[in-house]
Amino acid sequence: MRTAFSRPNPLAGNTLLGVVFIGGLMGITIAATVSLSGASLRNAYRRVAWTQAFYHAENALVWAAQQSVDTLPAAGSSNYYSTANATLVLPYMLAAGTNSGFSNAWVSVVQPTTALANCVVITASAKVNNVVRTLQARVTLYPPSQVFDYEYFLNNWGWWWGSTITGNGAQRANWDFDFQGLPQVNGLIYARDKVEMNEIPYNMYTEGPPFGGLAGADPLDLVHPGVPQVPMPNLLNFSNYVAAAMTDTSTNGLWVGTTQIVFGVHNNLAQPGLYVVGTDASPITIKGTAVVHGDVVISGKVTGRGALYVGGNLYVAGDLTYAHGPNFSTPPETMLPSARDFWVTTNANADLIAYAVRGSIFGGDVTCGDWINWCYWFGGSGLAYVGDESQLGADGIAGTPDDGIPFLHADGTWSAWYDADGDGKVGHNYVYDTDINMNAARAASILNYPTNSDGTPQAFNQVATDNMGSIDGILYCNHAVAMRMANPSSVWHGTIVSRNEQIVFQSVLTFNYDSRVNSRYHNNPNSFINLGLPWGKAIQIDNFTELAPNWANL
Repeated sequence: MRTAFSRPNPLAGNTLLGVVFIGGLMGITIAATVSLSGASLRNAYRRVAWTQAFYHAENALVWAAQQSVDTLPAAGSSNYYSTANATLVLPYMLAAGTNSGFSNAWVSVVQPTTALANCVVITASAKVNNVVRTLQARVTLYPPSQVFDYEYFLNNWGWWWGSTITGNGAQRANWDFDFQGLPQVNGLIYARDKVEMNEIPYNMYTEGPPFGGLAGADPLDLVHPGVPQVPMPNLLNFSNYVAAAMTDTSTNGLWVGTTQIVFGVHNNLAQPGLYVVGTDASPITIKGTAVVHGDVVISGKVTGRGALYVGGNLYVAGDLTYAHGPNFSTPPETMLPSARDFWVTTNANADLIAYAVRGSIFGGDVTCGDWINWCYWFGGSGLAYVGDESQLGADGIAGTPDDGIPFLHADGTWSAWYDADGDGKVGHNYVYDTDINMNAARAASILNYPTNSDGTPQAFNQVATDNMGSIDGILYCNHAVAMRMANPSSVWHGTIVSRNEQIVFQSVLTFNYDSRVNSRYHNNPNSFINLGLPWGKAIQIDNFTELAPNWANL
């Protein structure tokens, strides 16, 4: 037997070498892929943690804002809260569990001494895995409603009928705004639906304007139909205003001359109302927040800076003017912005009073036939014909196409009524005897109301007059403003805000908006005057930013 010798094939070695090389390359590729996948996964987890930390910090900030609303911080105070020490409670974290990566959130609330008492700075941080994010917001608590940005605000149909009406400022209606007679409007016009000319929609592109002044000269810039509705504040609950008034009864209240009549809140069950008259020698002084639960009859000279909250009706029995008010000879809203801002700053300490009324505001002698004919019985717009909530429809505006059509309410019921004043009851057209008239029974419930020699209340025509023409102040109510201003020349320095309006003037009526209450000046919390006006929302975020991560309080 013989074994034959054969030489190795060189191709076999090359093939083995190729296999080794390819295997090594695949190993490197797989290792790189695994490494890259791990890095991508780590980055993905970090991105998730990055996002989660933001939302946890944001939730902590919102929690602290609500905490501040519930308990207003003391001036210059600073509070610290943390989930780690159980002073910051985020209930949703219980459901998230410990596997979410969340380890802590911490927040500080600072009330700067340089800011107003209702302005706070909130700084919130949260840690998820190894990521920390920090947010900061400047927050105004219970900010004044934006309805006060206008000299004339109607939560219904706005109407200016008369060639001798002049408005120096902006006006707004939460439905149509109708103009007749070419009034002068030196400012902005806003309407929730249409701007009208003699109750016919006005086309600013093809028709001449039904008003003069600055708005008439430039309607494309100053006239704005179809804007969003601005909600009215609700004064059904006075608890916040009572609490504010009672913080210091020596500085919150109402005086006549040097005698303090209201110590924060007027609590008199037998006579919940109040009668006050101011003179040059003994003006009415209103400071801070004052609350009267019943009707108020007021006239004469007023001084101070603050808000009077009225639980019943406000009866303006005659001229109501500032003792030390600003000079409105050049209306601030007709000035250049820099000059207007200078006017605001210059008059920051001059008299500025707000009247916030749960009921209605009546000006003049409501028992006089002249007042009754013009303000109550006047066809269509008199109070005898307005106020009914049973057929308002979903938009809450009388006379619109949805009136009488049932719609679904939040409580699950269907009806055509809308609770326009927020009191939970179906309102009716105003009834003179029960809603308006100053009869003996109503007068008897008003402290200091003048009496006859036999102790009975004087007739209202002895303490009130239609011959009035001057109003200074910020007047607000959830219901109606009805005034008979029989003076030949009437002027209003301030603001009028209501749902229904029947202001009947004699010859000339001028509105001059008080620029000191406009939210334009709220961007800097030190620059506006805090009157304690009715608030429309509990919290307003003035600015919001992200800061460098704060690791200091882990």
